[in-house]
Amino acid sequence: MPLLRMGMNIRVFSTSYRGMVCYKKFLIQYPFINNLIEKIMKRIAFIVVAMFVTAMAYAQPHADITSLGTNNTATIQQVAGENWAFIMQDLGMSENNTATIIQSYGNSEGNHANIFQTMIDNVAEITQGGLDNTTTINQWGIDNFAKVWQLGENSTITINQHPMSTLNTVDFRQNGINLSAVIDQYGTQNKVKLMQGGEDGDLNILQRGTGNKVVGIGGGFFNPDPYGYFMGDHLDIDQIGQENTVRLWSGVAGATVDILQNGNGNTATVYQTATPTFNAPMMVPQNPNLMGGPGFPW
Repeated sequence: MPLLRMGMNIRVFSTSYRGMVCYKKFLIQYPFINNLIEKIMKRIAFIVVAMFVTAMAYAQPHADITSLGTNNTATIQQVAGENWAFIMQDLGMSENNTATIIQSYGNSEGNHANIFQTMIDNVAEITQGGLDNTTTINQWGIDNFAKVWQLGENSTITINQHPMSTLNTVDFRQNGINLSAVIDQYGTQNKVKLMQGGEDGDLNILQRGTGNKVVGIGGGFFNPDPYGYFMGDHLDIDQIGQENTVRLWSGVAGATVDILQNGNGNTATVYQTATPTFNAPMMVPQNPNLMGGPGFPW
């Protein structure tokens, strides 16, 4: 070995008793080596502990609330998992707004929930489970309401109730894989009451005006506006004007729906099913995949 050629009497790499004795003599003869080994071992121990603490930190929930207005209420509830929740009540004048984020159901990890509020009397609620989902609610108007329930994996929801909007409502539920939903509301008293399921679907809704709505089919006297339902590939709805209505039930994987209504008092009804029938359902079927995830009280 090269070290032996240098004249050092080293015979260390042995598991025998004789080898251990030689190793101790070597450390006595060269004490700086022993100090170096101790430093290296301490550094390794420090790195291992730091990695463990960091791993534990990343596995914990994160919550951030900033409320700079008057009489605002912000609530975050999360379980021990790498979930992130952020509430901002500011962005100008913020008064009497309420924001609630709940990420506390089983199998809830890697989710992000964000609520941004300004102006007056807005209400935003996010209830989210599953894995790696993201929900964002932006409210800039007065007396708007947005409620979101989400399960599944790797899906996103964005709701925007834009400046000067008033009395708009969104009640949206989503459960699936790789889903995307964007809902924009301008104006007054617009309404979305809808569910999305399936895989790899995207949904875009724009309402601009007064009294426009996207809801389900049927429902009866006591529930005239049940949840609409979509589980296809692509849904695009644009409503511009007053009192336009879309009634939707699309339960076919791969389906596409594209609706544009510009004017007043228009109604569009879309019913898509994999089973041939001439009768639309009285209410949205309670799809187990969409409505009843583990531990989720839907």
